Amino acid sequence: MTKLLGDKDINKCFPFASVAPLASSTSIPDQNTLKSAADAICGAPKCSDDLVAKTLNEVKTACQQDISNKNPLASLVNAALSLYSPTRDSICYKNSTDGYCFIESQAAAQQILQSAPKGQDPAITLAGASKDVVCTPCNKAIFNTYFNYQNTNPNAFSDIQQVTDKDINTAKSALQGKCGKNFIDGNVGDSKEDPQKFQSESANQKSDAASLIANRMSLVVLVGSILAAL
Repeated sequence: MTKLLGDKDINKCFPFASVAPLASSTSIPDQNTLKSAADAICGAPKCSDDLVAKTLNEVKTACQQDISNKNPLASLVNAALSLYSPTRDSICYKNSTDGYCFIESQAAAQQILQSAPKGQDPAITLAGASKDVVCTPCNKAIFNTYFNYQNTNPNAFSDIQQVTDKDINTAKSALQGKCGKNFIDGNVGDSKEDPQKFQSESANQKSDAASLIANRMSLVVLVGSILAAL
């Protein structure tokens, strides 16, 4: 792992040294820390698929025991490389105020869960969350980016614990049930679109709360995994 952190080729496009401190955090990093990490990632060119695949194979070979033992740094690097392309894109999306989308989405999810009655099933909490918070331009961009990547790379989530193909498919249905069928349509859209305009345009889309509730656990698992990857 030390060799990887010092590898000049991978650090030209993925600044592990700037991101590694996040792995040692015992709590959710503050927004300034997240922004600094995102600035470092998005300020570098995107790594090529070949370099990512080569580096991932090297990590799996050299660090398999650490990965199996859930070493925080090894797990972070493994997940970051396994889902590098959609994660890098999602980290770099900006919202209508030029803030990072993933910080907006993480803060919203945290607020939803913290405001819920004590002991309430988090799936029920998310199911009851306002569409204004869930069905945003940022979330559309992020979720479609991950789902599109999974469509072309079926094993993309295989290294992410507790996420199965069934979870992904039912989570898609859950999000469409909450936000309308056009929310998960393969189109990333414009993450910088004004949220009010976005909500107005999607107001006429049919939603199905029952679908979200029926598929709630898959949605919670996938949302948690994506936020953790980000």
